[in-house]
Parts: sequence; C-alpha cells; structure tokens
Amino acid sequence: MRTMDIERTIAAPIDDVFDWLSDVTNYQRVPFIRRVTLVRPGSVAEHGVGAVRLIVTPAWRVTQEITEYDPPKWVRYRNLDSFPPQFHQDGNLTFTELPDGTRVRWHTEFEVSTPIFGPVYTLLLVAGFAMGLRLVLGTADRELRGI
Repeated sequence: MRTMDIERTIAAPIDDVFDWLSDVTNYQRVPFIRRVTLVRPGSVAEHGVGAVRLIVTPAWRVTQEITEYDPPKWVRYRNLDSFPPQFHQDGNLTFTELPDGTRVRWHTEFEVSTPIFGPVYTLLLVAGFAMGLRLVLGTADRELRGI
C-alpha cells in the first residue's frame, strides 16, 4: 500500500477553499482531467456524505463516494471502482485556517491490484497521482486568488 500526503497553503479563506475542493465539478478545469461527473448528490449537501462522483483522466478512471463531510474542516472518500483496479483504504482532505490563508492536506493510500504487474504499476502511478493532486490544488489556488 502506498501513502501520499500532499500539502499546500492557499491564500484564501477556509470556507472558500473547502467549497472549491469539495465541489468535484471544479476539477473539470484542472489540466489532464478529461471529465468529471457528479453521479449522485449527497444526502444533505450536494457534495457531502453519500455523493458519488466520477473522475476521468488519460491514465485513470475512478468512481468515488464521500463517506464523511464536515465543512469547512474535513472530507473523506473511498473508491468504489477504478481503472486500473485498486485497493483503496482511505482518502481525505483536511483544512486548517492560517493567518495567510488555508492549509490543505490531501492524504490517500492506494495500491494497484493487478496480479502480475501491480507493484510496478503502483510505483509508476505514485508520481502521476502526486502530480494530479498538486494540479488540483494549484488550480484551486489560482482560481481562488483570481489569477
């Protein structure tokens, strides 16, 4: 199982950062993300608990469900389905208010579950996933600062 922790401080209020990152439809504007669909809205909030979302990139396709949602502090999700197939134990974003903006920590654990090349494919995807998470956070930062 591979663990990734990506952190970034975004120069915007915590509520704005939380709203941008929890609304997966914003990811459509991130480089290399080809398609984003909110498959099912959440039970209380549109992007909250129970929401199901589909994210498609050139190398990866994943359907996720939001399992915990505590604005503006915390979002947790799990993968329902993916290609390449993965074991996914946890994914979450935490938000901390700072004097100069909001610190976002994106934590995920995953492993490609193909029987022969799984470990090699997992290592290859680590760099791609890290780049993808950084692109999402960078796009949020630029849009929230109006750049």
